[in-house]
Amino acid sequence: MPDGTRKFSTETVTRLVMWSQALFTAGNSLTTGGFLNYFIYEFEQSALYLAAIQVAPECAESLGVFTRRILNWFRGRKRLWICGLVVARLTALVIPAVFLFLPDRFNTLSLPITLCAIIVWYLAQGIAYCSYISWLSDLVPEQNWGTFFSRRRIAGLIVSMIVPISFGLLRSRLISKWSGDWELWSYLIIFGMGAALALSSILPMLSLPESHTKLEPKVTPRNSRTRWKDLSLSFRWLLCSRWWLAFFQGLTQVALFKFSVGVLHVSLETYYVLTAVTLLLQIISARWAGTMCDRDHDRKVTIFGLLIVSCAMPFWIAATPEFWWLIVGSNLAWGAFGMVNVGLQNLTLKLAPVSDNTLHISLSRQWSGLIAGLAGLLGGYYLDWGLSQSDISPGWVYLTIFGVSWLGRVSAPLLMLPVVQPRTRVSVNDDSLGVDDGDRISEPDRTPV
Repeated sequence: MPDGTRKFSTETVTRLVMWSQALFTAGNSLTTGGFLNYFIYEFEQSALYLAAIQVAPECAESLGVFTRRILNWFRGRKRLWICGLVVARLTALVIPAVFLFLPDRFNTLSLPITLCAIIVWYLAQGIAYCSYISWLSDLVPEQNWGTFFSRRRIAGLIVSMIVPISFGLLRSRLISKWSGDWELWSYLIIFGMGAALALSSILPMLSLPESHTKLEPKVTPRNSRTRWKDLSLSFRWLLCSRWWLAFFQGLTQVALFKFSVGVLHVSLETYYVLTAVTLLLQIISARWAGTMCDRDHDRKVTIFGLLIVSCAMPFWIAATPEFWWLIVGSNLAWGAFGMVNVGLQNLTLKLAPVSDNTLHISLSRQWSGLIAGLAGLLGGYYLDWGLSQSDISPGWVYLTIFGVSWLGRVSAPLLMLPVVQPRTRVSVNDDSLGVDDGDRISEPDRTPV
């Protein structure tokens, strides 16, 4: 171990990462998701534009596939993560500033600038995310990935239950008493606080050591290309399942939001309460999934979780303004996403080369986002067209898109069946990282189980 490099235990790394994730999630929840969607919805209600706003993050993040090449310039995943995160959060501040200083030009200039800011924001954040997860996979031994990544996710989920609801209710109460520009100023203040919290997530991680990407000698960052045949058969099936699911989930991005707000009249406060129920269940399911993944049950956990979350759509199909509360059933089913997210991430890392895994992370997570984004545009276009037809009932328009999405979601687990569960790799302790990994054996074991 190099002189001056502190040695960290897995528990110490986990604790620091959980603090970092909590801070980032607190900031991110104040600038994304329902908060951002309701903000934009106040000024522009076109389904196609809302779709563009919602899918822009996924499309921009998909360019994280180039993280491997960019690492050739930064020569450090920790350094690239910090730089990407700083650029992303500063760019996010453009959105409230534009709406504040151009209040009379919402539909001509403010909205396009907002869209461009979102693209730059998530492009930088997508690259930062790939570097971050790849870096973390070296700081913790593989036999602990399940527990480690589930705890990281749980830290974020706990904050996601508290911060958005608290700020959302506080803002609603304040703007009901104050008039004028306070509504816009409140967004600027909250966005600023969100950016500060997200940037502060860097602080707990500064003490952790950098790790150098162990690139495969046959493929260098300068000329690397994504080749389907170079990926393992199991990883290809994993991608097929993720991409298939992403398409049919993305198809209803705008439909669910417009149906919830425009038809069921679900308020922002109710939205946050329902989201909190989902997040609470995800905490429980993620914790269980982490333990099971450490026992090499990643594949079983993922398939089981996918089957549960596919049960959400029938509740939306049955919901009406009088029986809007039926969508609570979908929030209960979505609680299994805690299992799916942990299982899919672990499978992605276990089926990828050690350290040199940014390409696999991007293909698995961020290209799924791209596909969901494109499907979201398709769904938004369909809604605009269907709702404009006088001879078609709006109910049938929503019923059609919900039904198609349900069929796609319920069939996604079938594509996971050919995936071979990899056995956890263990290797000798790497003192160059300054991390105490505990007991390991010398030879990696990749025997399928």
